[in-house]
Amino acid sequence: MADHSPKSAAPPGDIDQSLLDALLHDAVPSRREQLQPTRLHSASEQRREALQPYLLRTWLDHALHIGERVLVLSAVVVFFYWLADGYGRDWIHNLRSAPSAQAAIDTAVVPTPTMGMPNTAPPAVAPDLPALPFTTPDMADVPATSDFMAPQQVLAMPAAADPRPQRLIISSIGVDTPVKDVFVVDGAWQVADYAAGYHDGTTLPGNTGNTVLSGHAGLRGGVFRDLGNLRLGNDVVIETGGWSYTYRVRTITSVWPTQIEVMNATPTPVLTLITCTNWDTQRLIVVADLISSRPRS
Repeated sequence: MADHSPKSAAPPGDIDQSLLDALLHDAVPSRREQLQPTRLHSASEQRREALQPYLLRTWLDHALHIGERVLVLSAVVVFFYWLADGYGRDWIHNLRSAPSAQAAIDTAVVPTPTMGMPNTAPPAVAPDLPALPFTTPDMADVPATSDFMAPQQVLAMPAAADPRPQRLIISSIGVDTPVKDVFVVDGAWQVADYAAGYHDGTTLPGNTGNTVLSGHAGLRGGVFRDLGNLRLGNDVVIETGGWSYTYRVRTITSVWPTQIEVMNATPTPVLTLITCTNWDTQRLIVVADLISSRPRS
């Protein structure tokens, strides 16, 4: 019968001695399987084999790496092209226009008062007049003493004034810009750079119908960047070769680019201003009605 009574622990020295005796005198246990030969590797080779599944790249990894570099390089090229084509072009335009503006100021004729003579008062602004044809009182008066039978000097007829818009003035938002003709190119209307664009073929100012002007809201001059600040009742002035037309804002709205009906003809003289809004996803439309016209002095 086994003795289960507790025994006192043997000293550590006796345990080590008994273990040593067992290893020296006992038989070595046999193994059925054959031991594999041992290979010696350097530290770098061992590291390479251990990390091989994680570091070695396949053809797909190389393709993705090349694609990533091409994508980053393309993004950088597009960004710098946009920067140069936008802000760079604006900077060059301002640099070129500054000397011409200064030259115009320097060459402006300033009347000098004559000694003993009062300064000449500026010409009075012509009152509101109806649309063409237009006659002044002095044109209607014919001297009674005129001899129609006597030979008269033949005067050259003055050249007809250009009826197309030449300048757009919106004082409430600080717009004073030239107007250029724009056309349909590849199925879309052009947008004038550093100017407002008159949609060729739409109604001429002062006539019954829809006069359409468009412009950039960001770069390339951004003449309509503040068009959204217009309020109902603000005035818009269009100057042609010989006349000045004043329109008053009636509606301000946003439409989708496909809603081209805003450029349709109208039964009354109307001015339509168009620019981009909402990150170029929509078009801001300002509609104004003609309220007066006068000849330019």
